[in-house]
Amino acid sequence: MFNVGGMELIVIGVVALVVLGPDKLPGAMRQLGTFIGEMRRISRGFQTDLRSALDEAERDAERERLAADQAARGSAPATNQAAGTAPDPGAAMAAAQAELDAIEAVADTSETDAEQDT
Repeated sequence: MFNVGGMELIVIGVVALVVLGPDKLPGAMRQLGTFIGEMRRISRGFQTDLRSALDEAERDAERERLAADQAARGSAPATNQAAGTAPDPGAAMAAAQAELDAIEAVADTSETDAEQDT
């Protein structure tokens, strides 16, 4: 993140020891560690919220795409060339719903995986 090497850390440590003294240095390091931990928790929460919002937007876009595909199929029904009949609209709706359920299951699984990683 800051691209600090070993020599730079030693210089920072010596300067901190001289400025703070050996009595206050351990307390200052504890406060620094607490601060860094809190910043990481805030960052992780923000990332989780952002991923959740993006996943929801992707699911909404997929639902709209499926609805548009279904509407396009419904407005110009294809005929079964062998029988010469139109396809069953109930079966088409069931297939679209099954596809949507599968997409949501995959999205829910990726959200669960992301939460377990944190």
